[in-house]
Amino acid sequence: MNKINFNQALFKVMKNRLFSQALTSVLVMMLLTAATSCEKMVIHDEDEANVVVSIDSYEQVPFPAQSRADGETSVTRLCFHIYDDTGERIAYINQKQDDNHFGTAYFSLEKGHYYVLVVGHSADNNPSFTKNEIVKISGSDLGDTFWMMKEITVDEEVVVESMGLNRIVSRVNFIPTDKAPEEMNQIIFSYQGSKGTFNGLTGYGSTNARQRVPEDVTPNDESYGFYMIPSSDSDEIDLEIYTYHYDEMKGAQPLTKKTYHNIPVQRNRMTICKGILFDNKSTEQQLEISVVINYAWGDDIIIDLDK
Repeated sequence: MNKINFNQALFKVMKNRLFSQALTSVLVMMLLTAATSCEKMVIHDEDEANVVVSIDSYEQVPFPAQSRADGETSVTRLCFHIYDDTGERIAYINQKQDDNHFGTAYFSLEKGHYYVLVVGHSADNNPSFTKNEIVKISGSDLGDTFWMMKEITVDEEVVVESMGLNRIVSRVNFIPTDKAPEEMNQIIFSYQGSKGTFNGLTGYGSTNARQRVPEDVTPNDESYGFYMIPSSDSDEIDLEIYTYHYDEMKGAQPLTKKTYHNIPVQRNRMTICKGILFDNKSTEQQLEISVVINYAWGDDIIIDLDK
């Protein structure tokens, strides 16, 4: 090898070595940054934990019965999320029903004051938990949903918290007294309010946006309805109900539209509306509310739309 080729080869080796060293330094810095900015690691070994959070019940129903129940009220996922006083999430554990520790979460936390948020649900995907304790259940995932928040202070002793979760959703059901269009296969509920976004500290809806809740239906269904998260104990919504025939080739063909005002919605209660739903005529609505006892939910709100 002549001198020029040797120098070129040496320069190439040194250049590759410097590049590798620089790349290694960058990767180390990225890992260090990620380690300091991400949530703290959580553990599943009770011998190392200084905070233990367990669920003993859902609203009105003991935990084992509710978690193993059949139907839409079954809770198959639990989300344990911990925030500090600045609103930053610092640790979390998401569980599925088949997990060994389902219903109990173990954390190793530094001394300090924290907020423990727990959400129980049966959606396919877990909610998103963001800064300042905002929780969002997206799309059509909102179903029967339970929640609880507790403040804890971690010191020398192990903190053991047993929590009962409260239902934070309202179920709005419509029972038609008239015949549905035979070609109807989709219904859309539209209202102004909060659907699946709520304040993790209070469990109340935290948005006031226009919501559209589509449901696939048949004209033979006995009732039609949706879940939402009320923004207060005296929340009311103005509701528009659209029906369609949806075809993959032609799209959605509108059939009927109905508007109702001042529908009351409350956490842990069903609002049951009975009356004419599909006639396309305007309705002068007078609300008559009566109480019906229900085992799994709180007292029903009954509304006769024809009065």
